[in-house]
Amino acid sequence: MGVDARSTPFCIMVSGLQRIAGLLLALVFCTAVWAQAPPSGNAPFYTSTSVVDAATNLPGPVAPNGLVSLYGARLAFATRALQTSDLVADALPTTLAGTGVRVVIGAIAVPILFVSPQQVNFLVPPILRPGRYKLQLTRDGWSGPEVDLEVADVAPGTFAMETRFVIATRADGSLIDAAAPARPGEVIIVYASGLGQTTPRLLNLNIPRRAAQIEQRSQFRVLLNTVPLEAGAVLYAGVTPGFAGLYQINLRLPDQLGENPELRVGIGERLSPGGFLLPAGAAALQ
Repeated sequence: MGVDARSTPFCIMVSGLQRIAGLLLALVFCTAVWAQAPPSGNAPFYTSTSVVDAATNLPGPVAPNGLVSLYGARLAFATRALQTSDLVADALPTTLAGTGVRVVIGAIAVPILFVSPQQVNFLVPPILRPGRYKLQLTRDGWSGPEVDLEVADVAPGTFAMETRFVIATRADGSLIDAAAPARPGEVIIVYASGLGQTTPRLLNLNIPRRAAQIEQRSQFRVLLNTVPLEAGAVLYAGVTPGFAGLYQINLRLPDQLGENPELRVGIGERLSPGGFLLPAGAAALQ
């Protein structure tokens, strides 16, 4: 791996946040620590293993409409995140003004969400079919290496804080954390990536403005400590309106809920990485 193991794709600033909009706006991109010495020169430098899922921070397959972080060196000369002024009729830009940074997968330029000298975050176009592609970043005419990228139909992952608690809220947008754990029988919202195509399909690079269930809804499942929730407990699994590449799962927790269970989501046998916990306690909040 070319990325320091201590690095995380997002710094989560959650203090005082009570609404989901505030929580998601606080997903501030952090510059990773590039642990591999780049060769001399002016060209951008990265490797296939430094292209990772933005939720899990792990290399491997990515999914259409998935969020990806590319770590490296000399990727950009400045740090800049996507702003509202970059959108044209909700269409995401394939380069951020003033940065000169572009990423292509195959022959397709992808939407750029964030750039810095050591990190670029982008969205996998929803129109991409599963397969192996070449990914390449260019900066002001300087080209980085072509590296292999595998696109799968789904690549589930959950967003988490540095405490390894998954990011989850109540219906009113208040954050679920150790100070305000989830309750048995409560309806909560968990945020994820890599759940693939939706119905209706996302056929362009626009930010979704309406709810859309994932296409493989019948195979979707949520596991708490390896035990699947009943199918009826999952109320919605689909895109989060207003946010590119972000999915949400609305679910009702079981009446018997242990403390801080491991939470994984998946489609069929493809599950999000283990080891991420839901802040939960058996005692009901007053």
